[in-house]
Amino acid sequence: MENIELALTLLIAGFVIVFVVLILLIAIITLYGKIIQSAQNAVSSKREKKLEQNTEKPVVKAIVREDIEEDDGAIPEEIIAAIAAAVDAVYGTKPHKIKNIKRSRSVRSSWGNAGIAENTRPF
Repeated sequence: MENIELALTLLIAGFVIVFVVLILLIAIITLYGKIIQSAQNAVSSKREKKLEQNTEKPVVKAIVREDIEEDDGAIPEEIIAAIAAAVDAVYGTKPHKIKNIKRSRSVRSSWGNAGIAENTRPF
């Protein structure tokens, strides 16, 4: 009888200790998550304030030479404008400058390169 009482006491003490430690771990992890979340919110609010202060958006200018005809391999103005708009969309308010735009001298087309990349990528 004495052994059964000792066994039950140890069993109950073990369960209590395990659940108290689990509750303590949950509290620590929750507290840590709240600390990290508040730190991330502080950093993002600083970024937003910095962006609000720097409202001046840099201008992307593409220089188009009028003396070159399209037959010589010059890039049309519409394509240069689209490239400049894409660069502006990617960089946003960060300072950026397009220095040069060249045609790709690839033997394959873009679709051919995409097919090669798709068929040779690792699993």
